[in-house]
Parts: sequence; structure tokens; C-alpha cells
Amino acid sequence: MRRRTLLLAALGASAVAVPLAVIESRTDDAAPRNVVFALPDGYATCVAFSPDGKTLAAGLSGLQGTHSTLRLWDVAEGTSTAPWPDQIEDVAKLAFGPDGKTLATTGETLEVSLWNRADRTRIALPHPQLTLDLAFAPDGRTLATGCRDGAARLWDLPTRTVTATLTTQGMAVVNAVAFSPDGQTLATGSADLTESPVRLWDLRTRTVAATLVAPLWHGFKPVAFGPTGHIVATGSADNIVRLWNSVTGTVLTELTGHTGPVTTVAFSPDGDILATGGEDRTVRLWDTSTLDAVPIDTLTGHTDKVTSVAFSPEGKTLASAGLDGTVRLWPNR
Repeated sequence: MRRRTLLLAALGASAVAVPLAVIESRTDDAAPRNVVFALPDGYATCVAFSPDGKTLAAGLSGLQGTHSTLRLWDVAEGTSTAPWPDQIEDVAKLAFGPDGKTLATTGETLEVSLWNRADRTRIALPHPQLTLDLAFAPDGRTLATGCRDGAARLWDLPTRTVTATLTTQGMAVVNAVAFSPDGQTLATGSADLTESPVRLWDLRTRTVAATLVAPLWHGFKPVAFGPTGHIVATGSADNIVRLWNSVTGTVLTELTGHTGPVTTVAFSPDGDILATGGEDRTVRLWDTSTLDAVPIDTLTGHTDKVTSVAFSPEGKTLASAGLDGTVRLWPNR
């Protein structure tokens, strides 16, 4: 079994600063990676790699003053691009479009921002309630948003109109959305007081195709499809990561090890590894090929809640963000 490890050669034992973004080095790097950004306040809420893997984006929150809350870094160089000059609202979630030309963000305002990366212009999609999560469909023409009013909305991006509002009895605050790889299914996670807070929607009929039943009161926030679409991963407030069969809606296995609520989940591009982060300040890696309930690695270094994890497109690097004000890159071996 391949083992994933974190090597901190770049920082050295004397490093004491707490940067907002750290690129860790491996011992076999030709040159150490650098601290690319630092702030005395604020925290990182979300991270995402561009589709070509050359850029890492982070959404920030809790900053004092008028600092930009959307930052991008050149991964190879470990250098920060110029900050977005007009983005001063807190960013809660972000996602790159499949072609890498558009970056969608949402935060504390009643709208989703679609940013043109080339000229940094913005188009706003107004929402009746706060948007808590967003995801691009694989074809890039549709954006799904999860909202506080208990609905998931599908936006046709060429016309910037809502084509469907997905909601059903008992569905409350929608805090997670994710498309299947073929774009035919949308998973929604919500804060329902029911046994089925995760629903899989058939987007051809706009109806619920399956519900993922779990214990009451535990709720679900993060949800992700594996690259084949056959497996769905969810995290919950009961500290458990569950892997589900996306067709039958049955639990394949329960992954235990986190000692706090699970806040974020992400599959590696090949689907062999699931990364999860939690309020216990750790990132854990799981072997999904064996469905082993014991993590193959536990990555420590964050000193507060882990808010987001994301794999680079080639799968060699894992990014994590946290309330400790750091974004870290971990080699994935």
C-alpha cells in the first residue's frame, strides 16, 4: 500500500510565523517551496485547484479592513497573483468552471459571483437567500447552488436564468451540492430533521432518485461523488464518514477516526483515496479501493478546524484550508 506522508523540510524547525498559505516541500524537491501569503487576521474557508492544476484559489473570511478575500497562487512557483481588487466580501465557497476560465464564489451577500479570470470582471446571479454551496456541471453550462431557504437551484449559465428549483417535503437548509461525473445526478446535503438529509436527484426528471438514510440529528454538510459516479461520500456531525452506493442508496462502509464533526470530503482523481477534514484539526486519507475503515494516513499541522480539502487534477497534491489561517499543500504519494 502506498503511504502518504507530510514532509516539512521547507519550513525548518525554527519557523514560527503562521502564514495564511503555506506550500510544504518534499525532501526531493529541487528547491524549497515558499510561504506565498500571510495575514495577521482572518481564516481560509475553501480551496480549489484550476482544471490545469497550475493555480490554487482560496476563499478568505474574517479579514479586517478592505483586504481582498479571493486569492490565487501559481502552484509551480509558489507565488501569489495580484489579489482581486473588488472582492472584499467574505468568500464561503468557490469553484472553477471546467474550462478554467470562470471562477464562481459565494459568501455573505444574496448573490453568486461569476468571475472572468482573464479580465477579472464579475457577473452576479441574485438569490433570495444566502447561498451555502455551489458546483459546476461537467459540461460547464449549468451551475448548482444550495441555499438557506431549503432549495437547490440549477442555473443555465449562457442565459443566467434558473431552470429548476429542487426542493421536497422536509428539505431544509441546503449546505452541500455535488454533480455526478456524467452530470445526470445532483447530490444535495441539507440540515433536515429527518433520516434522509442527503438526496440524489435525477436531473432528467428533476425528482429524487434515492435518499441516503442516516441517524437523526446528525445532519450532513459535505458530499462528493467518486470519479466513476458509483460511490458517494458524506461527512456528518457524528464524526463519521460514510461511503454509499449511489444507485441503491445503501451504506457501503462507515469510516471512523475523526474525533470531531467531518466538515469536508474529496476524492482523488483516480478514486483510490478519499480525503476528509474535520473539526478535530486533522486531514485523514482513506483507501477506497479496499473500503478499509482505518485511515491510511492522518495529516496534522492545522491548529483549528479544517474547512476544505481538494486534490490537484493529476492527484499528486492535496490542498487543505483551515480556521487557523493556513492553506497547506501536502504531497500525495
